[in-house]
Amino acid sequence: MRGSSDEGRIALLSLAFGLLATVLVLVVVSASAVHLQRTRLYAVADAAAADAADALDERSYYAQGVPGGTALLTDASVRGSVEEYVADHAGVAGVVVGAGTGTPDGQRADVELVVVTAPPFTAFVPARFARVRITARSSARAELR
Repeated sequence: MRGSSDEGRIALLSLAFGLLATVLVLVVVSASAVHLQRTRLYAVADAAAADAADALDERSYYAQGVPGGTALLTDASVRGSVEEYVADHAGVAGVVVGAGTGTPDGQRADVELVVVTAPPFTAFVPARFARVRITARSSARAELR
């Protein structure tokens, strides 16, 4: 008696299912890696903003002659503090201090950090999708007591 007409189809379906499962695992792992990178970048941005809010620009502060004056921070003091913090403490490779880093009013430190990352397993996707740009923004208020 000859074999049934569906002989070999189970192997083909099993191969297709295994390939689909592998692709789904790779996508989930890559998405998780990007999410973890984003979470780390936000943590660095929050800490850098808090550090920058403490970076009193002594020159402009003492030039006002009034304790508790309005301009506690300058764009240069905030940017310098953030660059120093990122260089010393960044747990994310390739972090760049963005253009939005500075102070709008002399009392709030705004921080923008940017990183371009390549998710794992990007060898299998077109180059256009192989890079992900992550931007994290944070701010902290400087208060002198």
